[in-house]
Amino acid sequence: MSTMLWVVVAAVLLFVLPVVRVPMLDLTRRNIIRWQRGGIQKYTTRYYGFFHPYCNAGGGGEKVLWKAVQETLLYDPNCSIVIYTGDVDSSPKEIIANVIKRFDYEMDFNRVQFVFLKYRKWVDGSTWKHLTLVGQAMGSMLLTIEALLRFVPDIWLDTMGYPFGYPVVRWLAGLPVMTYTHYPVISSDMIHKIEIENQKQPSKKGTLKLIYWKLFMKWYQYVGKFVDVAITNSTWTGNHIRSIWKRVKIKVMYPPCSTEKLVKNSSPTAYETRQNQAVLIAQFRPEKRHKLVIQAYSDFISRTASKDHFKLVLIGSTRSEEDRAYVETLKSWAFDTLKIPKESLTFKTDCSYDDIKKFLAESTFGINAMWNEHFGIAVVEYAAAGLISLVHASAGPLLDIIVPWDSAKKQQLPYSDSTKDTRTGLFFKDKSDPDYKPTDAQFNNYGSLADIFEEANSLSIAERKQISERAKECASNKFSDNTFNHAWDHALDELEHKTSRLGSN
Repeated sequence: MSTMLWVVVAAVLLFVLPVVRVPMLDLTRRNIIRWQRGGIQKYTTRYYGFFHPYCNAGGGGEKVLWKAVQETLLYDPNCSIVIYTGDVDSSPKEIIANVIKRFDYEMDFNRVQFVFLKYRKWVDGSTWKHLTLVGQAMGSMLLTIEALLRFVPDIWLDTMGYPFGYPVVRWLAGLPVMTYTHYPVISSDMIHKIEIENQKQPSKKGTLKLIYWKLFMKWYQYVGKFVDVAITNSTWTGNHIRSIWKRVKIKVMYPPCSTEKLVKNSSPTAYETRQNQAVLIAQFRPEKRHKLVIQAYSDFISRTASKDHFKLVLIGSTRSEEDRAYVETLKSWAFDTLKIPKESLTFKTDCSYDDIKKFLAESTFGINAMWNEHFGIAVVEYAAAGLISLVHASAGPLLDIIVPWDSAKKQQLPYSDSTKDTRTGLFFKDKSDPDYKPTDAQFNNYGSLADIFEEANSLSIAERKQISERAKECASNKFSDNTFNHAWDHALDELEHKTSRLGSN
């Protein structure tokens, strides 16, 4: 079936579902439970359905998913978890093994079941060559329908960010919806950027694009009406979602970052034994800006040719053949084009969590170059493990993680009180940033990535230890798994209230 036909089908469903509102729903659920006894096991009457089509990706979003699953199982000892995933090339045993390997999470996996979705391609941007945003939104509606036709849970939890399926969940199944949003699908910043571009170079194409994005924003605002409990992962994301879903109470719940384990493994007395080495932990995808890091590292090496410079290790998971090809492209560019010595730069793919902890324990610096990283779990891991973070001055790293810290009072300080004695890391800006303005004062306050590589490399041992200890204190106070567990329990309490209210209607 062609892409356009699927769009038409989804559009029809958008208007038909509220009308038909499925008197057959209860029968559908009973039948599905009966038909799938070999798959979904009926342990209880309460099923929490986690919609996460890429549950095996191994990134920060998946860390949130699996910690939420673990805590939900503890919160409700009689419940079962259903994971809706499109990872059809992996078995449940393989997915579980990857969770343990990557995140070191243990739980009662006998109460975790998987519903495998055949049509995940509908939410893949590459499926929609034109009108990608609308295509993916329609695709998420269709994928949600597939999920509900395969199994209807009691509660719908979206931990990946497919909001256009929420009306479907309410209309088709009448379920309460809880969402954990990592990043807004569209924001006012994006629309404002298009408005500015259109003012500079007016055109019919630009006008149509602006209308398209504004209409899409209206749709995004509309689907927020179907959210019962809305959670975001950071201040930056929370501010954007509040401006879009104005009638929804938004909670900021920092992701679980396992800071307890990392702080425990980081000894102040062993700081001098750390290698002069920087790590970048990020999935191998273009938006993580590995090319920027490699170019900056090449520039940095050329500036310090006669001096000792830190080594660089790029660590990340690969989700597909496309990701693996991207890694090979980066290697070729770094070693063949830029002539970076192989002894200075190392690539590590799909490492176990134990391997990652080892790199964190023995390294001195941690890098995050993404522009407007909505949160940045890797940056928290850097701080908790005692690394000095070298990060982009935007979103999560700037507003939530690498913040001024008062060690005496053990509290975060306002940015106006930021000094060398309160800093927890170093920041950079780059001319390739989408919001770069040479006349903007904020850009002039920060050096380039190569600049802060040079600054970090020249820090004394005493300075490194002071920054490291402040960062660890901040991370352990704000981003522990225990802090997430308590916040998640409170959110489930609120969801219980919503469930009771919906059930009485």
